Amino acid sequence: TSNLSRHKQTHRSLDSKMAKKCPTCGKVYVSMPAMAMHLLTHDLKHKCEVCGKAFSRPWLLQGHMRSHTGEKPFGCAHCGKAFADRSNLRAHMQTHSAFKHFKCKRCSKTFALKSYLNKHYESACFK
Repeated sequence: TSNLSRHKQTHRSLDSKMAKKCPTCGKVYVSMPAMAMHLLTHDLKHKCEVCGKAFSRPWLLQGHMRSHTGEKPFGCAHCGKAFADRSNLRAHMQTHSAFKHFKCKRCSKTFALKSYLNKHYESACFK
């Protein structure tokens, strides 16, 4: 029931009486969990000792540190390509999918993700 209650909050209008406004920047949220996550962005207490960039959560800093170390702990089970973060691996896994719904208008090559098609449009195919 708590998950359903939380979900119902996402259907509220931003101008409803139940919406909450961030006291720091004025951004409006329809749910308290979303507002709580946002508030953390104003308190960047996890700082990179290499470049000084600051983060609201320790795991964001940990992921950022890989940009300095070159570590890529998330490997693709199909082809072995490695990634610094899990979300990039998840996006890559789509390339192994049989469902490639995004087609290039020029060369007819197909892609599993629209972002990959957009990247293709910026490639040699269109230059």
